[in-house]
Amino acid sequence: MMTSISELKAEGIEGPLHDRILRKWKHDVRQYETWYLAVDRFADAIQILGQRTNQSYIESIFNDSECYVISDYSCPVLDKYQKVLENDIYIDVGLKSIIQPIPDTTTIPKNWFRFVSKSHLIELGETPPYYPGALRYGSSHATHIYVNPDIPETTTLINLFTGPSRPVPAPSGTPSTLHDMKLKTRSDLLDKTFMVQASIKDFHFQNTWYQATCPICKDPIFRRGYDWYCIAHGLTEKPNYTYKLTVTITDTTDTIPPVVSETSCRKLLKSSLDKYISDNPHTNRNRLPAIITDQKEQTKTMFIQMLRASAPNNIRFIIIDIDDPTTTPTPEPPVPTTPALSRMTRMRKDNTSTEEDRTPQSIARALTFNPPGNNPVYQYLR
Repeated sequence: MMTSISELKAEGIEGPLHDRILRKWKHDVRQYETWYLAVDRFADAIQILGQRTNQSYIESIFNDSECYVISDYSCPVLDKYQKVLENDIYIDVGLKSIIQPIPDTTTIPKNWFRFVSKSHLIELGETPPYYPGALRYGSSHATHIYVNPDIPETTTLINLFTGPSRPVPAPSGTPSTLHDMKLKTRSDLLDKTFMVQASIKDFHFQNTWYQATCPICKDPIFRRGYDWYCIAHGLTEKPNYTYKLTVTITDTTDTIPPVVSETSCRKLLKSSLDKYISDNPHTNRNRLPAIITDQKEQTKTMFIQMLRASAPNNIRFIIIDIDDPTTTPTPEPPVPTTPALSRMTRMRKDNTSTEEDRTPQSIARALTFNPPGNNPVYQYLR
């Protein structure tokens, strides 16, 4: 008979449990512990631990989002450093446990959320004596943050802020002005690309100018020395990088603060972000590199669109591409060189023989100089 999470007790060995693994995390200090969050068919959640000699074994079995039957496990009491759920106990599994994967089933939920009332939320909030009643968002090693989750709503939201992949300027090629763009209505700007000649007045970002995320779970990751670490997956060899940069641009008519697209940021950096960081491991996320800041006040051709999420009374823009002004380099003058010696080869007049008469022709070279004030004369005598 299957056991449910609500029936578990802190004593003895419990019966078989059907569950789905939803989360995996490790503590910064207790690296010998690997924790999992599991949910059963009644949407009850519990923590599962594999530690010390059992750690690598459990990590080789459990996979996120997959379902299992777990038998022969114990339910110890959680301490205050381990507890991330309301449960007072957790499931301790190891080499002696029986863990069998089962086919995916809709009977066991694929997500787990904790909903509370407003009054209960106040009870959960931290209330230090120096600031009573304070509430804040909190996170722990078990917290899972979704970055661009694969759901229809995400695609819809992204499409609101992005335009065509490559801007198409007006057929005439005549640049617009920022002032003219600001005078247009939302309907005049919708789905149109405007080419302007403008310069970057200032750069803006919060805390860091780019973000690094885990390539597996897409969670933000942090840096230790030159290495990137994910809370759930440990050392990350090749993270995903995204820009977090906006600018203020200006021309002779006006100033606007547009968002900068990924393509435009790549043009400013003159390289892909991952290649730049790979080539410059000392890159500081809190300070823009000189290759970007040196481009302030430089006039560039910019292709600008209105963000689709703009309201009629709050129109915002995005730079979807940037082109530097093209310049034709001045060719360097040719450097005079002394003619090289050559040998003349004379072929026999008759073609009946395959041999060649390769008698070299003697060459004499005499160098004389004119009196001062005149150019030197090179005389080649044959």
